[in-house]
Amino acid sequence: MLISTEILVKTARLILIYGGLTILLLGMFGSLMVIIIFNYYPLNENPFSIYIRVIGILSFLFLPIYFLPNIVTFGFEINWLALNGTFCKFQMSYAVFTITSIFILNCFISFNRYSIISSSPQIRSFNSIKLSRYLVCGALIIIWFAFGMPVVILFDNVPQENLNGTAICTSRSRALLLFAALFYFPLLEGVLPILLAIYFWYITRKLVKRLNNQHVIQRFDRQITRTYMFQIAGNAIASLPFATINLYRSLTMEKKRSENEENVVQFLRLLAICLFYVQYSTDFYIYMITSSEFRMRACHILSFWHHFRRYWNNRVVQAQV
Repeated sequence: MLISTEILVKTARLILIYGGLTILLLGMFGSLMVIIIFNYYPLNENPFSIYIRVIGILSFLFLPIYFLPNIVTFGFEINWLALNGTFCKFQMSYAVFTITSIFILNCFISFNRYSIISSSPQIRSFNSIKLSRYLVCGALIIIWFAFGMPVVILFDNVPQENLNGTAICTSRSRALLLFAALFYFPLLEGVLPILLAIYFWYITRKLVKRLNNQHVIQRFDRQITRTYMFQIAGNAIASLPFATINLYRSLTMEKKRSENEENVVQFLRLLAICLFYVQYSTDFYIYMITSSEFRMRACHILSFWHHFRRYWNNRVVQAQV
């Protein structure tokens, strides 16, 4: 039995390495495409695009800065975070800042989608580019000081008695770890996104029926609204296993597990880590599947790059001749 559970862990590490690197590359490409597409006119005139571009930037940076070290640490078993205390503080504070920021920006997107079909002139007035910029800047600053700074102060490379004194990057405060396991991840990455998607779907459907006028929302806005609901639901599904396994490990921290039990927990944890980062890699591909307008713009940009590369290669060949 011990041998079979060890094989499970090794298999999960291989999945994390190869699957994780694939997720990272596809995610960075997708995030870059989202940033470029929503930066083009007329999409950049929509307040919604500001939130999407910022999420794209955060995801594009998050994958190599935080996910790649996790692949190295849990996949190759080379603990980068334990090499330097400053790097540990930066990594963990950056992760908390990014995860929280993306959730808050998704809340802003929910309200933005609600405001464009609201019958209230006051609520519709909130759908402005200027307000979106203020909200993004203010939210990022508040999130950094409310969530990022405490992590900088409390996290460090802490020696672990159960690991023969080996230092790992963790919080010196057990209360913070319990808060993260019991509330932060289960709520922010599990329950709240699902509730947000359900509420948003309900209120949008209700308002559209009440207004009885599909032209109130432009075609692309309707597609983006539908796409956003798929995106939030997908994010919740991807993050729920990670939140669950973290909660279990925190609640059973004092329990002595057998080697077989620990291997099974590690197997599930490694798979959950890999699945967790899928949500930061799939936005572009969800847009491509669910929105014909977005798909058309993406194909236009990709074809432009293809023709430009061919033109440049021909210029180089002619110059060499």
